[in-house]
Amino acid sequence: MSEGERNHDPLIGATLGGLYHVERLLGVGGMGRVYAATHTHLGKAYAVKVLPEGRADKPDATERFLREARSATRIEHDHIVKIVNFDSDDAHRLFIVMELLEGENLADRIDRGALPVDEAIEIAKQTGDALQAAHDAGIVHRDLKPENIFITQKHGRDFVKVLDFGISKIKNPEHGDPKLTATDQIVGTPLYISPELARGIAVVDHRTDIYALGVIMYEMITGSPPFTGQNHFQLLYKHGNEAPDPPSQRSKKASIPPHVEAAVLRALEKNADDRFGSMSEFSAALEGPTVPRSTARTWGIPLLATAIVAGVAFILWPPAAPQELPEPPIVVPAAVTEKSDDPAETSQVEPAVELVKIEVNSRPGRAFVALNGDRLGRAPVTLELERGVEATVRFSLQGYRTQEHRLVPSEDDTLVVRLEKKSRPKPPPIKTDF
Repeated sequence: MSEGERNHDPLIGATLGGLYHVERLLGVGGMGRVYAATHTHLGKAYAVKVLPEGRADKPDATERFLREARSATRIEHDHIVKIVNFDSDDAHRLFIVMELLEGENLADRIDRGALPVDEAIEIAKQTGDALQAAHDAGIVHRDLKPENIFITQKHGRDFVKVLDFGISKIKNPEHGDPKLTATDQIVGTPLYISPELARGIAVVDHRTDIYALGVIMYEMITGSPPFTGQNHFQLLYKHGNEAPDPPSQRSKKASIPPHVEAAVLRALEKNADDRFGSMSEFSAALEGPTVPRSTARTWGIPLLATAIVAGVAFILWPPAAPQELPEPPIVVPAAVTEKSDDPAETSQVEPAVELVKIEVNSRPGRAFVALNGDRLGRAPVTLELERGVEATVRFSLQGYRTQEHRLVPSEDDTLVVRLEKKSRPKPPPIKTDF
């Protein structure tokens, strides 16, 4: 570890809880930074997720962090990352200790292009097995996305591990349904969000995960998700109202079997009742020759999503007549509050969140931008970040080195990153014998 790396991240070289010596940064997500660490007594390597600076004193953030550990340990499935400890240290840093995985996340694999159909089905099946176990335990993930599907190797074959149950919802035995509190943010990444979550429905079930896996399967076999947009609200509208193109119309590499296409489209039904009843049914349909389709398809469920961003209410209504959507810079809302069925909860008033705008661009332009591990689109991008809360922005472009920048925003600003070209490997020297 170089002195520059130590100065860049103060946790590298530290020992968390007196037991876990931090070696290097593995990745960044919305709810923490993940490091490789070694147990000082056992000498065993682990992955340690640390709650980011500025969030440890927020009850909703700490509860979400604890929920991740509680949910994963409650399921105990081979395809779900194993949690071994949850603790804090003298500096009041909360951290989760997990098994250390070697491999890549599904987002990185998709970035290289569409996957062969058989490979995509195997990944979807293993992911479905993990989520079926979660659903059987009364847990809905609610934020399934390629970044949360990690692919390692076991016996020479791809082996999936599902990560990040931080915004999962555990079924409440007293109510019989998972209910959201006033302190929960709108959940799900907009590229993979279900129509019911996009509409702000307070009670969702396992079928919201089925929709997300349908989006991911679509992206695996075509190379792109069914819907894209310039901002959150365009994506919310499309997930709630627009019909996806059949995957066979998007695929550029190979033909997609009709039963696979039918299974994916059924998983993407707007009405949850028209989707599969379970993850097991979805997995079986991906393998089977045919899939019964609903005779009544709902292509245009009106979307009424009330989203509160920085205290401003946005109400999305279906347009009266077809019209082209504008293409403003991408705007990433920091928090959108969901509804709750409990009057005692909805009576709570959350303090206003101070937002800071960061205009982000790259040289050369059109680099892919990710915020805290979530892909947003190509630069230029406008980020709306919570004042004083650390965020990580990643830039990637084919032929150039990937760059990450940590921000603790205090005021509106501009970030322009100049990317460096990847150096070509030098050819081996030519040997001559005289």
